[in-house]
Amino acid sequence: MGHVATLLPSPLRLNRLRGALRDRYTVVQCATWEDLLAACGREPVSIAVVDVYHGEHVNAGFDWLRQLKRRYPSVALVAYVAFPPANPRDMFEAGRFGIDGLVVAEQDDEPRRMLALIEQADARGVVEMLRRAIADVKPTVRDATLISVTRAHERLSPEQLAKILGIRRKALSERLTQSGFPTAQRLIAWGRLIVAARMLEDGGRSADSVALALEYPSGSAFRNTCQRYLRAAPHQIRANGGAQFAIASFLTEARGPAVVEQPVLANAG
Repeated sequence: MGHVATLLPSPLRLNRLRGALRDRYTVVQCATWEDLLAACGREPVSIAVVDVYHGEHVNAGFDWLRQLKRRYPSVALVAYVAFPPANPRDMFEAGRFGIDGLVVAEQDDEPRRMLALIEQADARGVVEMLRRAIADVKPTVRDATLISVTRAHERLSPEQLAKILGIRRKALSERLTQSGFPTAQRLIAWGRLIVAARMLEDGGRSADSVALALEYPSGSAFRNTCQRYLRAAPHQIRANGGAQFAIASFLTEARGPAVVEQPVLANAG
């Protein structure tokens, strides 16, 4: 389950967002821009839904957006605003600061419509990157792989993964093996690492903060997992492209180096 950080002073809009997200995302409610930045560093936040007019004036909101995008570029930004006070000029400016989606109050916040807009913003990140990379694999294997990423924060077991897919664990194991993919247990570990690698792209996150957000037993346990699966330290994962590097490494295991070129570490020495 992904985490959505919110900065929505309007209780009505916050409740509408909660109703639209239902049990698909965990909502992290923030009261100030400072709280929002802290939440992105502390929690595995993939989306921030904000009222850019929160504060003294809209330019202050834009300054915070710029800071948020600079420190946490992997976080998708969605503006949830009303017209007025919002206007086309302001929204054009917001786009320059990295807004990935726009929800207009009383127009786009019907639950189904709003959920679609949130998911579209989220899809611009690591999930869509992975979906394209495995588009040709069998549906059950593809869905198992995507779920291992979208629910990386839940620390799934193979039994839970199979239950979500609506099949027995034995059947899941057979289909993964037939497609040359890792076992369910390793697939889940890979999903967590891909999300971790995406988070490491953010300069504002340390390896220890990523380990804490994804509930690894310790920073050392996280670093050992990186070495075991990716043969790289967290700083090397960041330097070599973060999620792209992790996905390429995962596909090498799933399909073999003859199909996917093995990524080469930069700064390996």
